[in-house]
Amino acid sequence: MRLTDKQKVILTAAVFAIVVGGLGALNYLKFKERSDLLAQIDRYLEEEQAATAKIKQIPELQEKRRKLIKIIDQYAEILPKEEHVQQDNFVNIIDGYRKDTKIIIQKAEYVANKDRKEPKQQSFLRHRYRFKLLGTMPDFIEFVNKIENHTRFLKVDAIKVKPLGTSEQMGDELGDQADDAELAAAIEPVKEIELTISTYTYSRGQEKKI
Repeated sequence: MRLTDKQKVILTAAVFAIVVGGLGALNYLKFKERSDLLAQIDRYLEEEQAATAKIKQIPELQEKRRKLIKIIDQYAEILPKEEHVQQDNFVNIIDGYRKDTKIIIQKAEYVANKDRKEPKQQSFLRHRYRFKLLGTMPDFIEFVNKIENHTRFLKVDAIKVKPLGTSEQMGDELGDQADDAELAAAIEPVKEIELTISTYTYSRGQEKKI
């Protein structure tokens, strides 16, 4: 079948349009692929720069880590040993500071920390004790000063004071809890005092350090 000149022109134009369209689509795909590759290269360069910056920080971070370990070890040195925070031992320690005063320890109890994690997940464990005391404020101040000067770290968390009367008025109520020397002489207002004391023990992992 012979084509007319007009048909030949139309066919040639159509073929040309198809070729141009195909080349355009191919160029678009290549350009998009190139743009994606360039964006990926930019991301890799950013990651490399970030990694390089972190690598440069390693010596500084290692030095900070050594300093922190040293600070932790210094804190650990002033903390009590694990056996010293067991209730009987801890109460005996506190009772030792009471003996030169007229303070009477009526009750001592361990205060559980409801938010505390499992011991294996913590290096520093907090221990709190609440004491119910009877005594005068001068004796109580002397008693607290002795506690705060303890060779290991102890912290007074809270103090609640309730007036009761005088040491003479309290004599009969105290009965066998105090001897005559503890109820002697000067008439001072006697207080009912609630004292909360806390301390910490330290362990590195499961191995107890102190």
